[in-house]
Amino acid sequence: MVLLAGLRASEKICASDTGARVFVDEFTVGLKKVKLKKTAWKLHKYLSYFVFAQIFLWVLGGVVFATVPFTSLVKGGDFVALPASPALTEEGLALVFNSLLVSEAPTSVQAIASAQGPLMKVTYADEQRWISASGPVGVADALQVRAFAEALYRGETQLQDVRWVAEAEPQLFGLVDELSGRTGVWQAKFGDARLYFSAQGEYLKVRTNYWVWYDALWRLHIMDYGDGDNFNNTALRIFTWFAFCFVLTGLVLSFYAFRRTLGWRG
Repeated sequence: MVLLAGLRASEKICASDTGARVFVDEFTVGLKKVKLKKTAWKLHKYLSYFVFAQIFLWVLGGVVFATVPFTSLVKGGDFVALPASPALTEEGLALVFNSLLVSEAPTSVQAIASAQGPLMKVTYADEQRWISASGPVGVADALQVRAFAEALYRGETQLQDVRWVAEAEPQLFGLVDELSGRTGVWQAKFGDARLYFSAQGEYLKVRTNYWVWYDALWRLHIMDYGDGDNFNNTALRIFTWFAFCFVLTGLVLSFYAFRRTLGWRG
């Protein structure tokens, strides 16, 4: 009885395997009629020349985005302690009220911790006005920025330089600009970390070498080499369709390779 059951099971397996082979053989015959294998191979080869570099950049960027800590290293959270904003006081509001433009209401009023001490920043539609209890607010000097930067920096590297940035400073063949073209700011450099301050001494941002490479890979990833924020641009659309065709032809070639490995003929 056991032997008979084994024979019957073997017959079922053979029958199912035979059915699978017949299906694959018939499918392959249909593909041969349009010479799909040859066409797929040519397309796959030529597409590989065209999309290889961009696919590599997509994968490389994805690896970096997934593994490098964003907040602590890329955004510089490990390098700077954000200054606490001073509370809005009656004295500060009185200063703002006395300096208001008669013809226009401000869009926002903020108390700002700066290299020159607490300041009031009054923002209008097309300009900003700075107010202090001691009088007019001018441009902060290098000594004030140095002291403020050292108070904010949390790393162990010593302050190397404080300088005025008067011109845009693109990096990596012009692909990255730490300030997006903004000029007229102070830079305090601590090793690989750079703290930026407005002319009045307001803390703006921190930039690191991690950020520079991250931003460069992001622009290469989305194929936007200008502002770096358009991930639905024409170049990306075209290359994604080419990449899709590359993968599709690869699947066709994989089918033929799998069939040959199993020894199926048609």
